[in-house]
Amino acid sequence: MTDSRPRGLVPLLALSAVLVMVTVGMAQGWWLANLHNGLLALSFTALGAYVLHQRPGHLEGRLMLATGLVEAVIFLGRQLGHASGSHDWWAWLGVWPVPLAIGLATLTVICFPDGRLPSSRWRPVAGAVVAVTALDTVLSAGWPVGYHAAGVTAPHPFNDATPGVVDWLWTWVAMPSFAAFQLLWVVALAARYRSRTAQRQVAWLLAGAAISCIALVAGLAVAGSPRAGLLTASLVPLAAGLAIVHGQHAAAYSALTWLSRSGGDARDLPAGLARGTAEALRATSASVWLGTEEGLHAVGLWPETGADPEPAAWAALAGSPGVVVRAVRRDGEVVGALAVVRADPLSRAEERLLDDLARQADLVLDHLTLTETIARERRAGHLDGLTPREHDVLELISRGRSNAAICEELHLSVKTVEPLVGSIFAKLGLHADSASNRRVLAALEYVRSAS
Repeated sequence: MTDSRPRGLVPLLALSAVLVMVTVGMAQGWWLANLHNGLLALSFTALGAYVLHQRPGHLEGRLMLATGLVEAVIFLGRQLGHASGSHDWWAWLGVWPVPLAIGLATLTVICFPDGRLPSSRWRPVAGAVVAVTALDTVLSAGWPVGYHAAGVTAPHPFNDATPGVVDWLWTWVAMPSFAAFQLLWVVALAARYRSRTAQRQVAWLLAGAAISCIALVAGLAVAGSPRAGLLTASLVPLAAGLAIVHGQHAAAYSALTWLSRSGGDARDLPAGLARGTAEALRATSASVWLGTEEGLHAVGLWPETGADPEPAAWAALAGSPGVVVRAVRRDGEVVGALAVVRADPLSRAEERLLDDLARQADLVLDHLTLTETIARERRAGHLDGLTPREHDVLELISRGRSNAAICEELHLSVKTVEPLVGSIFAKLGLHADSASNRRVLAALEYVRSAS
């Protein structure tokens, strides 16, 4: 069933709300100490909206969008509270969500770039981040513990004074937790980098963080202020966005060019396609199937399990939970399928990539069928009209060899091979005009004539 809801509507509304809050806040005057919150709000929200537009429901996109919204509230509240001391509630909104913003940013970094924890061992860590963030947020909302650091002079709407126990918790729990969370960012990114699952994307994020850190150190050394580091902190989510976009493009390029890096053995092509598909789509597994709508047989698997899956009908394969399938059709009939197992839905870009890979599966299955057909015809004696040398050339053609490769493998000249290829096509009744890919048409025509 097709989802009739407008895709990306909620992220678009959130981005619009953030733009309004930042614009209204800037209209209150120029407060340099608060500018970084506005920049963070815009960068986090824009990136989160992009991710959710591409992949609805993605956890990383939701975390980024939530972080951007909280930063926007902080920015607007501080701008209004700074402009007039009578805006008690706005000033309060500009201070108390700070622990929430830091906690959300921490979860965003831990789950970068795919919205998942680095491993199951990080679950207690994520739980601790949520629990400490909740405590810090309650302290910040109930008492003016963060007003002085934020530069807000408006009175707190609930309590003017801070009890001793609250002050102690803020000093010895909340403040150290902020530093611990930022240290956790480094640990999480290092874990991602060591696992080699997203090294390039992590490198982009680290580059943005490095620039921000350099600006922070330089600002403290030259001007005695962390303002430069805070202003350049917005580069971190921007770098994360570039990393996600770059990762998608790199995965698509790697998937669509896998054939050029594969060998010529037709038996290896389905497994190579399955591997390229699984790696590009971050799928648990991928498989290439050959057959009819009533019965499909797996001819390529990744990862290799050592046991062949049972044959399956198209309807059963397409209806399997967690499996995304693309049918390979020829003349309106199912001749195969490309299937992937994913824990989360595909993005728009990934949907298009899977469609393109399914078209490659069509060519792979054609090539595989041609090889098997030639072997079957040879065993049946149906190619007796070919000379032994033509048999050798036809076998290499079925394996995808070019004329130059055939020359090299058989130690023949081009002037010898070209007439042999023409003779084979003539004896098999194959014809192609000069504007067509002769070998592809010849292979398809031969499959049709020999079946």
